[in-house]
Amino acid sequence: MKISTNWLKEFVTVTPPLEGLAERLTMAGLEVKKIESRPDVKDTVFEVEVTTNRPDWLSHLGVAREIRAVENTGLKLPPTQNPEHRPMPSGWKIELKEAEGCPYYTACLIEGVELRETPDWMRNRLGACGVRSINLIVDITNYVLLEMGQPLHAFDADLLRGKEIQIRRAKPDEKFTAIDGTNYSLAVEDLVIADSQRAVALAGVMGGKESEVNERTRNILLESAFFHPRWVRKSSVRHGLSTESSYRFERRVDPESVDLGRERSIYLFRELSGARSVSAVLKAGRKPTPAKSRILLSLEQVKKILGVDIKPNQVHSALTRLGLETKVENPEAWSVGIPSYRPDLERPVDLVEEVARMVGFDKIPESLPSRSPVEAERHPLRELEEKTRDFFAGTGLLETVTFSLVNPSQFQACGLDPKKALQIHNPIHQELTLLRPSFLVSFLETQRRNERAGERAMTFFEVANLYGKFPGDAKEEQSLGLWAAGERPGGWSDPKRALNFFDLKGWVESYLEFLGIEKYEFLPQQAASFKEFAELKIKNEAIGYLGSVNSAIQTEWDLRHPAFFAELSLEKLVRYLPSVKKFKEIPKYPPMERDLSIVVEEKVTMQEIAQQIERLGKGLVRKVELFDLFRGGRIPGGQKNLAFRVTYQSPEKTLLSEDIQCLHESIAAEIAAKFQAAFQRKA
Repeated sequence: MKISTNWLKEFVTVTPPLEGLAERLTMAGLEVKKIESRPDVKDTVFEVEVTTNRPDWLSHLGVAREIRAVENTGLKLPPTQNPEHRPMPSGWKIELKEAEGCPYYTACLIEGVELRETPDWMRNRLGACGVRSINLIVDITNYVLLEMGQPLHAFDADLLRGKEIQIRRAKPDEKFTAIDGTNYSLAVEDLVIADSQRAVALAGVMGGKESEVNERTRNILLESAFFHPRWVRKSSVRHGLSTESSYRFERRVDPESVDLGRERSIYLFRELSGARSVSAVLKAGRKPTPAKSRILLSLEQVKKILGVDIKPNQVHSALTRLGLETKVENPEAWSVGIPSYRPDLERPVDLVEEVARMVGFDKIPESLPSRSPVEAERHPLRELEEKTRDFFAGTGLLETVTFSLVNPSQFQACGLDPKKALQIHNPIHQELTLLRPSFLVSFLETQRRNERAGERAMTFFEVANLYGKFPGDAKEEQSLGLWAAGERPGGWSDPKRALNFFDLKGWVESYLEFLGIEKYEFLPQQAASFKEFAELKIKNEAIGYLGSVNSAIQTEWDLRHPAFFAELSLEKLVRYLPSVKKFKEIPKYPPMERDLSIVVEEKVTMQEIAQQIERLGKGLVRKVELFDLFRGGRIPGGQKNLAFRVTYQSPEKTLLSEDIQCLHESIAAEIAAKFQAAFQRKA
């Protein structure tokens, strides 16, 4: 925000050099980013950075209050009009139909306005702050906005219909033409100012074209109100419309400035436009009161929080310079009155911060708090997140950080129902309105961008929250997403080849082994978005899934390489982590390997056969590994040939070849009988 130093001199004493004042304001928390000399308007301008919790700094009066505190000087308020003994406007009335969105609304009728030239001093001050002079009426309302922080709006009273002002919600399908000439379709959640027939302003945001003041305007209805920040912010975001007024209303204007700003503008209208008459004020609702009117502060609290000795007179001086009404309860305690323009002061610690600002942060020495060592509390989920990142980064995958918000049309293109996802009512982007329940859309977009950049190998992972929607409830869950697409880089011992579903499955299996989880199963399922699809279960609980993305989705995203995707819930997985990883002694006796080639129906899974082999192995089967899968040729339709390598090993003795061969043939026979299969023995 730009602040005119000439304007500040109307309120406080500003002594050169201005660089020193700028530094002191910055050290107190009001950062002066830039000092700009403006010879064209004979002024010097401070460009200040206003924090979100200090809307009172969005005005020259607010900055002047801060200078009063920092420089310990006096404060002079600008002249205003006395509202007493003015006649009531004939026939005019205000009807407040939405008190939540507008707790307090005022208006008065100013008649006989002459549209004279805006005086140079006002035009120069507006120009110094980056505001273009339009005409005297608009310039006065803009001047008071920048001076007092109170947004105002002047309606051409002769263009309003019915001498009635309504503060209401917009009607279904109601249209509104703003001052900038843009037509808007209003939502029923919008708060509008209306006459007896139509909306004439979007409350707190912008006035309407049909009641705009012009060179023929002679009578105006001046609006000054308090609009609820949330209502203004939602309307501003909904219509993509941000103004100086909405910027201030969204951050909460001072309720007391509603009356003060109105009477200040009436004073300027009388002085500059020769207004013939000003009516009494029409009011509706009541001014909001501060959440906390008084706070009790003790010297002990100040010393404990700041860690230094502060004298009682320093505390009292700091609070008084800030304009806080301070009552001494005892020599080391104060009852502090909170003005309406400081809603950020809610607790004693807030007052301690104000004391620190006035004493000077640079004068408070650095010190470490004294405390006894405390054992760090374990967070199993956080530890799992760190282990997960370490494992997959070590495996060679890249970690991504993608946006949690997704486009509903892209979501639907993945075969997912947007109605089952969480809808954002006030999205920061008009297209990104859903909280993602899956990484799928984000990863598809990541692959598309990488392919267009010329990448041929896309293997990455992400650890982030996913969001689910349940009847009457919503849930976020820490999850892991894995993605494989493109080519696997080759080497002298490992030829380059396309990544496939089993690469992805291997990562998941290695990850579970790394975590010490031994008992799990992959169950083939059907899913609309995938060709191959398997659900990962541990003790009958679904932990996640993995699959190959179907060709329709790949075509929709214009992908060149087949994509494979896995998604696991870390919050479910953490429950199955072993508390202690058990050490297994390295076997002393040599292993023996036998191969088993078996023809089974397509519906029989490798996992079912492997589990059966382990069960029949009498404790001697150490590992079952599938090394070949074959279809076609002499294999009948609807069947497949699976080739397993079975490793036998005893922890107690050296196994004899004859014993293992006998056991191996026995296992093969039982497998063939159970699965109605044909097999071939391989030595």
